Parts: sequence; C-alpha cells; structure tokens
Amino acid sequence: MRCDKCHKNEATIHFTPVVDGKPQKTVNLCKSCAPDPGASHPDAKHVEAVYKRVTPEQFARAHSDAKTAESFFGPKSWEELLEIAREQVGEVEGAADPVELLTRRKEQEADAPYLFIGWDWHALHFLLTGDSELKPHLLPPPPLWNVVCGGTETPWPCSRGHVRSLTPDEVRAVADALTKISVEQLRSRFSVASFNAAGISSHRVPARWTDEDAESVFAIYPRVVEFFQSAARAGDMILLSFF
Repeated sequence: MRCDKCHKNEATIHFTPVVDGKPQKTVNLCKSCAPDPGASHPDAKHVEAVYKRVTPEQFARAHSDAKTAESFFGPKSWEELLEIAREQVGEVEGAADPVELLTRRKEQEADAPYLFIGWDWHALHFLLTGDSELKPHLLPPPPLWNVVCGGTETPWPCSRGHVRSLTPDEVRAVADALTKISVEQLRSRFSVASFNAAGISSHRVPARWTDEDAESVFAIYPRVVEFFQSAARAGDMILLSFF
C-alpha cells in the first residue's frame, strides 16, 4: 500500500481519525511523511490547562472592576497555583505530580470552582474531536470542540493566547454532549499509532505514546464531565486558561 501523502513510499503507519465521534477514512503514511512522534505539537508543548467556574455576574463585574479581574486573571503562574495546593493538602512524599496534588485538594471541595487537567488537554481534545492541529474552528463550533478549544476570547492573556469563556448555554451544550460519551467509548478511540502520528503532546519528553500513557486522560475525563455538568446545573460560565 502506497503512502497517502507522497504516493511513492510503502505505507507503514495506519490510523483512523475520529471527528465528532465518527471514524473517518483511514490514513496510511510512510515513515518519511508521518509527523515526528518525538516532538509534541508546538502549540501544546509544556502547556497545562485549568478550568474555572464563574457566575455571569462575576464575569461581567471582572470587565469593570480591576480587583475582580485580578482575582480571576492575575499573573498566577503554575508554580504559584502548585504552591497553594501544597499549602492546603500538605506535601506528600512521592506525590510530586502537580495534577495529583491539585486534584487531592479539589476533591475535598464540593462543586470546586477549579479543575486542573494539566497536560492531558491536548489528548482529550484529540479523542473528542479527531483534531490535532488546534486551529480555529468554523463558527459556530460543535459542543465537543468547545471542551478545550472553543469559547470566546477574553481580554486577559495566558500562556497560550487568551483566557477563553463559555456562556451558560455553551456549557449546557458541552455537558449534554459529554454525557453521551462514556470512558469506555473514549478509550476505544485511542491508539498509540494515531497519537504518535498526530504528534499529540504527552507527559514524556520526547513525546512517544504507549497504552499506559493514556490512562491519565481516562482518569481525568469523568471529572471533566462532572465539572461541566455541575456548572450547567448552576447556570455558571466556564473559563479556560493555559499556564
């Protein structure tokens, strides 16, 4: 079988993209045409993601009140957020992973206003949409696209562009779409070949996926679903920031 890109070399890498939950035509690539699995997507490298719930009233106030805006969008680096988690849950020997520390803290809170998903946002986006390029979607974007890359750009910068906001209606649409996708269905969409070929960012440096590497994505996914469901029930907005 010839490579779908150069039409010259023998194809040795085969993967099936998934777009909006529907398998697409299988892509067949040779080693020369496949993306380098040792390099993560440039827009995803060393970037971690956090969701924050706010009421529409709080969001509106942030546009006119500097103190409110500072509390939402001030220059809190990842290190500062990690330090807050350590102070509140205490250092645990062997628990140096930021996501683990922050998750332990947030699991102690009901309807926690934050959800840290760390490096797993790129993999989650790929599993939900089949997209690896992280380019702007034609408007209006589908609900599953909004989970990671959607929403409206705010005036407040973060390490990857600007903080983005989802309206209560968009949050409800995302919550409804996520409810229809189980962890088992998400797991069935994962393949080492497709992730490596697409250059999906991973916890490894260089990025080279294995079956075990995807377990953190499947572990965080139910928390993402519950976070959106809780926000939808409360009529909240969700802000997505990258650090």
